[in-house]
Amino acid sequence: MSNVELLQKTILFKSCSTEEIELAAGLFQERLIKSDTSIFTEKMSAEALYIIKSGNVRIFITAGEGEQKALLVLGPGDFFGELALLQEESRFVSAQSESAVELLILTRKDFQALMDLDPRTGARVLMAIAKLLAMRIKAYSSRLRDMLLA
Repeated sequence: MSNVELLQKTILFKSCSTEEIELAAGLFQERLIKSDTSIFTEKMSAEALYIIKSGNVRIFITAGEGEQKALLVLGPGDFFGELALLQEESRFVSAQSESAVELLILTRKDFQALMDLDPRTGARVLMAIAKLLAMRIKAYSSRLRDMLLA
């Protein structure tokens, strides 16, 4: 699958035209990661969004005495690290490859270049991130409510 085809299938670029996606695709870097390799860790500087082209990535937090608590496992077409495009903060989760992984990486700097080159596409990506974050907040709020009321 080409990078353009992959981007077309992600929520981030769902409302973008093929031409807009082709422009954005040129800003992504590709990286191969070996199995069981850290992609980033908690408290590490957040600098990029990652889209999985192939393989699986485990997102987790470290609790207590180094115990890893898995939050989710992501696969091809999924993305993570989107907050890095919005703010210069440290990561609050860790990401590790579960298998060999091909990633497309969009740095904050390259996202800013997209915003400068094509503000409409940048705005569409920002709106997709905002919708995703709203869905996650709603889901986590519901889970928290259930835990507190149990």
